[in-house]
Amino acid sequence: MHFDIILAKYLLNKNIPVNTVKYILSIAYLLTSLILYFIVFAKEPSVGHGMIFLLIFVSFGYLRIKNLENFFRNRNKL
Repeated sequence: MHFDIILAKYLLNKNIPVNTVKYILSIAYLLTSLILYFIVFAKEPSVGHGMIFLLIFVSFGYLRIKNLENFFRNRNKL
């Protein structure tokens, strides 16, 4: 989640619009999650591993989105 904020600050300093930054961060999160899935869980394919990954993916995605929303809402207050 800290990586998202660091990357968001970098992209915002390059004068990239907020919606584009959100889109770029979403793609980066999706790609890293897919890479993690194929490295860790895809070695032994099973439905249980897929469900565990889906729960982890959704919960961390929710926390990540809330963290980014707070960052974008409060970035001008710093």
